[in-house]
Amino acid sequence: MGQQQSESSKEFERRILKMQVKEEVIEEVEGIISEKVKELIGPAVADTLGTILDFPLTVKQLASMTGRTQANIYKMCQRGQIPYTKVGTQIHINIKDVNDQLLCLHRRE
Repeated sequence: MGQQQSESSKEFERRILKMQVKEEVIEEVEGIISEKVKELIGPAVADTLGTILDFPLTVKQLASMTGRTQANIYKMCQRGQIPYTKVGTQIHINIKDVNDQLLCLHRRE
């Protein structure tokens, strides 16, 4: 039984190590991509683009951008298809969280 625990502990340690390596690789790749984007479009534009993508939209703004009705956007939020945060009574949606494919698929329904 002691040997089984030892093997289980080793397997657990291997899994943890793999997870740490994956996280480090992902962080490294994100850094490389960020630097390449800045090289291609310039640091000022890249920084502005980042702030634009972080800017929350209202349901009305998202409906206008996607050509959908506000009621449809509300329904998608209620169904959990679009992540959102609520500020008071108003729904705010981060544009990075909106999945274009999801909006296209839902439009066909």
